Amino acid sequence: MDSNYKRVTRRHVAERAGVSPTIVSYVINNNRYVDREKRRRVIQAIQELSYQPNAIAKSLKSSKSYHIAFITDEIANEHFSRIVLEMEDYAYGKGYIISLCHSRNDEKYIHQMISRQFDGIVISTNILSEDLICKFPEVGIPTVLFGNRTFNIASPEIAFVNINIYGGAQKAIAYLIEKGHRKIAFLDNITNQNILRDEKDLRMRAYRDTLIQNDIEINTDHILSDIKDHHDAYRKCHHLFKAADRPTALFAHDDMLAVAAMSAINHLKLKIPEDVAVIGFDNSTISNFTVPPLTTVEIPRDQIGKTVLELLLKRIEGQNAQNVDLDTTLVIRDST
Repeated sequence: MDSNYKRVTRRHVAERAGVSPTIVSYVINNNRYVDREKRRRVIQAIQELSYQPNAIAKSLKSSKSYHIAFITDEIANEHFSRIVLEMEDYAYGKGYIISLCHSRNDEKYIHQMISRQFDGIVISTNILSEDLICKFPEVGIPTVLFGNRTFNIASPEIAFVNINIYGGAQKAIAYLIEKGHRKIAFLDNITNQNILRDEKDLRMRAYRDTLIQNDIEINTDHILSDIKDHHDAYRKCHHLFKAADRPTALFAHDDMLAVAAMSAINHLKLKIPEDVAVIGFDNSTISNFTVPPLTTVEIPRDQIGKTVLELLLKRIEGQNAQNVDLDTTLVIRDST
């Protein structure tokens, strides 16, 4: 950086335009009448000097940081990265920036987030407790929650974008049953020894409920949980499908786990979908390029990003904003 570089201020603009700094402020904020000729000179001076208003000074004056935090458990997940891109693009158009933050179920972490003075918080989590989530609206930070968990949060200060995860999973299991499958495995990513009782795992609830509604006995040996990584998913699927009484279909928590399952099935010389049908979740990019292409449940990611930000910015501006429900769609391809 040039050591002789000096930051251009409003005073420099005022001197170049031959007006007072107050007139420059009026033109920039467009909140007072300014003579047409003076306005022209100020705009010309701004362009010639490449003047950029001081965001920190602006935030101090308006008591706004124009900064939003997105707290999520799965920063590396393609599903969330696409949502973040949509959110960031929408936020930028409204004069805000977004910081991506990894969830930590730790009160100290929440206090650190609060101290950063974000204008608003977006949360998608399986980790944060209801009590910690509620700390943001308790100190007046507008908060929007979305994702794949149910919460017992009654706070009117928190807005929800409800994605029909349960309905999407239900459609997937019902479709497999319609195809004649009664031995359906479930590959989850939740660490829970009492997984059948976990009311907050919406995919599990849909799997359990749909089997029961169709008079199909739940075989807990066909539920693969406590998955450490995709290699672990492959190993557990390989063990499951080499058994004599193997399932004829599998529903995976997400597309990447479905790909791990398909790899194990292929290595066992079983055919998809003739021997084993496979359904994923998310409709990620990879689902189109598996062999065969993967049937999956599509989450409206582009719609989520925009909807979440619209809801949050309304709350930031003090407007009334109602909860929003978004549906999911079963995308049928050759893996079933």
